[in-house]
Amino acid sequence: MEMVPTSRRRLMALGFATAGIAGSLVAACGGDAAPAAPAKAEPTKAAAPAAPAAPTAAATAAAPTKAPEPAAAPVKFPDVLYVTTINNFTTNDPAFLQAADEFMASRKVKIEFTPGSVQDVTAKIAAGTPPDVTRRDAAAFHKIVSENGMRDLNPYFAKTKDMKISDFYPHLLKMHTLQGKLYAIPEDFQPASTMYYNPQIFEKAGEKPPTPDMNWTQFLDLAKRLTKGSGDVAEQYGFAFPKGWYEQFIYNFGGQMVDDVENPTKCFLDSSQAIQGLEFVVDLQHKHRVMPTPEAMRTANITAEANWFPAGRAATLNQGTWFTGTLNLAKDNMPWAITLMPKGQDGKWHYFTGGSGWAIPTGAKNPDASWEWMSWQFGPAGWKSWLAKRDPKTFWLPAIKSIAADEAKRLEKYYPNASLVVQSAEHIFLRPGGAKWEKANAEILGPALTSLWENKAPVKATIQEAVTRINAVLAGG
Repeated sequence: MEMVPTSRRRLMALGFATAGIAGSLVAACGGDAAPAAPAKAEPTKAAAPAAPAAPTAAATAAAPTKAPEPAAAPVKFPDVLYVTTINNFTTNDPAFLQAADEFMASRKVKIEFTPGSVQDVTAKIAAGTPPDVTRRDAAAFHKIVSENGMRDLNPYFAKTKDMKISDFYPHLLKMHTLQGKLYAIPEDFQPASTMYYNPQIFEKAGEKPPTPDMNWTQFLDLAKRLTKGSGDVAEQYGFAFPKGWYEQFIYNFGGQMVDDVENPTKCFLDSSQAIQGLEFVVDLQHKHRVMPTPEAMRTANITAEANWFPAGRAATLNQGTWFTGTLNLAKDNMPWAITLMPKGQDGKWHYFTGGSGWAIPTGAKNPDASWEWMSWQFGPAGWKSWLAKRDPKTFWLPAIKSIAADEAKRLEKYYPNASLVVQSAEHIFLRPGGAKWEKANAEILGPALTSLWENKAPVKATIQEAVTRINAVLAGG
């Protein structure tokens, strides 16, 4: 039997019907039915007054409406935007210029890119004739920035809808920030985390390739086994790296450079941890002899550390991702692969980073037009156009986190472990900045380090003397 769902109203109706049937059955059987109760008369109710008619639309007062937001005034472009590039890598990239052409065509403006130097831009700013935009290395223009020679870009970001500050790597923003003001829009992500290695050398030596989990003790043992030859210049070295990147060893051994990288007032290179890190760099060259000394470089006439690797005379090399371009152009098609540099004594990676940015000088005549181009070229739209137009093997990651991650994933088909470079963003330390540090670095620390790399002075005494002088400069003396 099919069960029919029953509503509350249906149950009430069934109850009333059953009562009627029961009464009929009683009468039919001759029983006396109970007399029906007389119906009580209800008093007649007066008719309810009619509800007032709803007012017509015409009679209703119009509700006040919010005035529409005024449309943003279109940016007025000059006939020409003048852009000065410091370090011409970007404007030597045809894909970058093609992306810029796309912007120029859509805005009907010409952008004139002019090579320049920090000195050129500084002189133009002082003369009141700055370019509309200048490329800025993170280590440059500290004095100009501290004197408000560059515009704060935070207000421009605040009114830009298709790009947010949070889209960028935080450490890259910090590189271009002073006292809460952002003076450049970051361009690229260039951590010094990449280790290149030659698989043929490893295979021939019966060694397994280096892995990201190696520490420096393990790597030193490996580099010793990969170093071949004797005398002042080895036939093959286990390791090569630019000694100007020595800071990673300070941090890998638990030290620090200064108290505050943005505004350093005290140098910490004389700590026991920092001294240990610097001694390790010296020992790599002069004690363990696993990397070329300055004298070996002069003798072999290979004066750049990076050149030992493509020459087949270094098993491993620390360089940035941009070096993939050099290796891709090598004529002998030398095999190579990448991984991350070893971990420090604390079991963590420590890498400094490079990276350029684009700034608007305070005295520039067309700041809104400058921002319109910068926010497009180095925002999501411009980067996607740039990436689509360039050589697919180019390893030059954007400063925008999501696009960098996607690009590194795409590059995995050319460079296994490419995504590890993106992960290294979590282990970045920043180099000290500021005009005083630049002065101390150029006049005191640089010469002291050169004497260490040449093995002409003891590490501890040399650094202690240098730190005393550096702190005097940082204190304003």
